[in-house]
Amino acid sequence: MKVAVIGGGVAGLSAAYFLAKSGVDVKVFEQKYLLYGASGRNSGGLTLQFNNEPLIRLAKRTLELYDSIQSEVGFNFLLRKDGYVKIASERDEAKLKEEVEFQRRNGVNVELVEPEFVRVLFPDINTSAFSVASYFADGGVVFPWPVVWGLAKGCRELGVEVYDYTPANVELKGNELIVKANGESYKVDYVINAAGAWSNEISKQVGVELGNKVYKEEICVTESLKPYVDPYVMDISTGVYFSQSMRGEIVGGILGSETTTLETKASLDFLTSYAKRITELVPKLRGMAILRQWAGLYDVGRNGMPVIGETKVKGFIQLNGFGRHGMSLALAAGEGVAELIMKGRSSIIEPFKP
Repeated sequence: MKVAVIGGGVAGLSAAYFLAKSGVDVKVFEQKYLLYGASGRNSGGLTLQFNNEPLIRLAKRTLELYDSIQSEVGFNFLLRKDGYVKIASERDEAKLKEEVEFQRRNGVNVELVEPEFVRVLFPDINTSAFSVASYFADGGVVFPWPVVWGLAKGCRELGVEVYDYTPANVELKGNELIVKANGESYKVDYVINAAGAWSNEISKQVGVELGNKVYKEEICVTESLKPYVDPYVMDISTGVYFSQSMRGEIVGGILGSETTTLETKASLDFLTSYAKRITELVPKLRGMAILRQWAGLYDVGRNGMPVIGETKVKGFIQLNGFGRHGMSLALAAGEGVAELIMKGRSSIIEPFKP
């Protein structure tokens, strides 16, 4: 069996890794470098705090896989399970409370907590800026770069050919799928479309209408402070989020907005908006220098859900639409697609079939 994966992010590499473990001949095609897409341009937050039961199951399995895969491939993902906190102002209090009730009904060990509880976790937070919070103790942060590098290492050691700087096109000739890249043509049994923000374009090449929306999100890092912020913090009322890296940098951004252009240029508007919001939430950060800022693109399925599974074109598999939660979902989704190809079924991704 021969499989081509379009996209060298966490989802595509995960699918390739699990297929290769089953002895499948796999090729991965990445149009630029391996960290070019959303998998290399995000803040690494990990949580089960979703409003959808299938997403909770995917995230739970993904958290399990982080531990096992980094051991298998011998690569430290710099994973920290120091908690994930969502905070909300009074106007979003009812929304957050309903979310917590739903998550608890679905087996998530999440707590509804007061602002003072959050201040114990992070003494410098301005508790007057929010009225309620939810706390998932087993959530946290992973560094996206070593996840991608480690998966690529594991794939190559299993015989997967991972091509970077290699744009690929997919053609449907009769009932055959042909991938063209590097001036070569590859006849394959399956194509996995894990191209993220570019998944719409890949789908169109074989006559499949995907319709994912694309969002642009910007992030920045400050100069280093002594490490003291353990959890990942998300403010659902303002869209601001932040955590601290192991080097002491404050890594943060604002939730993305829909875009029609596939470009990753950073903006001054983001920086001024973020600085205003983050210093209201953490006054101590006033005057901190910004060392670097960047932008990334991610795609979201039509109904706000990932698009995972078979399509009308035999052998053409979708593995995209994760939104900004790819680090929490993509490992398990890749495993599920590998199971689908090998066994014709996968319980963990069944609800996502497009």
